[in-house]
Amino acid sequence: MQMKKTLAAILSTSMTLSMLSVSAFAAEDKPLMEDAANSWAASSIDRWVQQGIVQGDADGSFKPYRSLTRGELATVFVRMFGLTKKAENRYDDLDGSEWYADAVLRCTAAGILEGDGRNVNATAPVTRQEAMTMFARAMGMTPDASPDLSQFTDGSETAGWAAGYMAPLAKMGILQGVGADRIAPHDNIDRASTMALLDKAIEEYITAPGDVVLENGNGFTVINIAASAARANDAVGLSGTTAGVVISAGTQTDVAAADLTADTIRVDGSAAVSLHGNTTAEHVTVHSAASVAIGADAQADTVTLSGLQAALSVAGTVGTVTIASDRNMLTVTGTVSAVEVTRDASGTTVSAEAGGQIDAVSAAGAGMTVQGEGTVSSLVASEGASDITVNTSGTRIDNNSSEAVTAGTGTIEPGKAGTSQGAEQAPTQDGPSSGSDSDDSAGGGSNNSGGSGGSGSGDSDAEEEQQADIVKAPLFDQSGTIEAEKLVQDYHISSTVKADVTEVTIHGTRLMKHENAQHSYNYWIGFGIPAAEGNTYYAGYGEVPEALGEPVASIADRTYEENGKAYNTVYFGLKDRDLEEGAYVVVKNGEEAVTYKVSFDVTLAPVAENLQLWIVNDEESYNRIPSDYTASYPWDESYLEPDNAAALPWLALSYDSNVTGTVDIQVTKDGEPVGTIHHESSTVNPGRYQLWHLTKPAESEGKDYFDQVDPAGTYVVTITKDSQTVTTEELVYAPKSR
Repeated sequence: MQMKKTLAAILSTSMTLSMLSVSAFAAEDKPLMEDAANSWAASSIDRWVQQGIVQGDADGSFKPYRSLTRGELATVFVRMFGLTKKAENRYDDLDGSEWYADAVLRCTAAGILEGDGRNVNATAPVTRQEAMTMFARAMGMTPDASPDLSQFTDGSETAGWAAGYMAPLAKMGILQGVGADRIAPHDNIDRASTMALLDKAIEEYITAPGDVVLENGNGFTVINIAASAARANDAVGLSGTTAGVVISAGTQTDVAAADLTADTIRVDGSAAVSLHGNTTAEHVTVHSAASVAIGADAQADTVTLSGLQAALSVAGTVGTVTIASDRNMLTVTGTVSAVEVTRDASGTTVSAEAGGQIDAVSAAGAGMTVQGEGTVSSLVASEGASDITVNTSGTRIDNNSSEAVTAGTGTIEPGKAGTSQGAEQAPTQDGPSSGSDSDDSAGGGSNNSGGSGGSGSGDSDAEEEQQADIVKAPLFDQSGTIEAEKLVQDYHISSTVKADVTEVTIHGTRLMKHENAQHSYNYWIGFGIPAAEGNTYYAGYGEVPEALGEPVASIADRTYEENGKAYNTVYFGLKDRDLEEGAYVVVKNGEEAVTYKVSFDVTLAPVAENLQLWIVNDEESYNRIPSDYTASYPWDESYLEPDNAAALPWLALSYDSNVTGTVDIQVTKDGEPVGTIHHESSTVNPGRYQLWHLTKPAESEGKDYFDQVDPAGTYVVTITKDSQTVTTEELVYAPKSR
């Protein structure tokens, strides 16, 4: 089925009326972009103009031989893949007001664009290896562990982070080089070449429901159905062979695959996806709150759930299911070899239903429940796991966490092992966990720890530890909201030098979120490295990668002087995962290289603190309200009069706010919502407050009130700010009769 021509015909009579520029309505034999008429990629350019993916410059020209910038390519991908979710801006060189900022952050959220660890370099031309890598990530491809580009004379010049993606594209014939057996990884890619790449790689671009037979194992399929093109009760039916399928973020139409063979299936939309018949897929990744069903005769090697509230049901066969987001649900009536719940996941539910078989579960997250009448052979609670409940029968439990694992009516204590006996019985106790750190396994000077990163245990001949010549980086809030001395407490640096690796620990408590010199808002903290001419810096989060990528030029540009010596400062914008995974800095100078492995002993200031919730029903309780309110509205005895529009009782909330931005406040009584408040913008400010009438006042006077007759009950207030929540203690109110 030639979907390229079919879709072009459909679009030319319906959807494109609102998507294309005026030039798209010229005669059929006239090119859509006149300045691209003689381009070798003219047909490819026309295809994506028709689809509304590219629209040309403001003057209506395409300029096919002009280099494409990273921001422009991000915009193309946002349109092509219908990307909707935006990442928080953690790029130093992205203000957020640029025309391309939205696209950059959407591509970042989708894992397509990563930057160099600090900057995104959106205005820089895209190199061929960058474009290929971004495309491969967009398609959900898994990089080759041992990439081979030896068929190209310059294949060895490809960066390590790109080679793993480019090698499979070369095998598929999508990447063919630029002549003379060259791949030219560092050359800039122009607009025409980019359109040709996408045209060659994307065999089918589906924008309306219907059945499609795929016939190219070396071409990809993209489903991007706008809401206006979706029809009630219609679905996309896929069969045949394709290299990969991407279901875009904006697609809500259901997708059903029958007898489909695909290397990858990437689900970014909220569609219901079913794989049935003799469907096989190597890798399925779910990045949204989608529901995916794998039928009885279908199979997948790996499935990864990284979208909030994603649901997976397995009636067929799956090798490994990885759960890496919150409130995911896995239901198994078929067979799953392994379930891996990462530390980024919380609130996971794993159900092995009757007839279902899960061989092994590894749990590193929080709030996980394993249940059902099926079989779960074993579960290992790893270090950092918490609030794990196992209600299946016959599951061997090894608890290597620091918290007890609940098993039925009993528990398996930390460092212990046992076997669950179902939800209604206590587990049997089997003794020490096979993975626990007992004295017998930890001592004796063993050198088989696999490079523990400096714990020192067993290294009897270790050299004397030395402190590195580093200093803490100065912190300033460029918005002027928070005084420098209040940004962090107990701020200091400790370090240990071991050969060419320096282990750095950054210490601090109650680190406040603040604005840096690039006007990026984050929990910034860092350290200074002695400045030297010729220093080149590479930095990022997590372990040091084999391929360092591009250097971070901004580090060498920042110089800080302390005690008469110059230091270059490295700053890290912390997220919760960074506190666990750490970071790295590699400094190269000529043939020398020094690696700094960074860990964070840092606590972040809560978004709000010092919460107080009370009932205002007399002068004394009224005067607990922050003074900026009571100074403007002094106590008035008329508040005690029932017929007064401002009559008591009130519910009062006060708190200190530690971050700027939108804030949502929800009040519940006896577990049910009774009131909400949304402020589009708020600032760092001690003594914030909110007041509510517990019942509707006698007259409307502009104050907030709860539309309830009986104010008695148990109140709780939750503040949501910066994607974090804090909750007050319960307040029980039983009014006295007058």
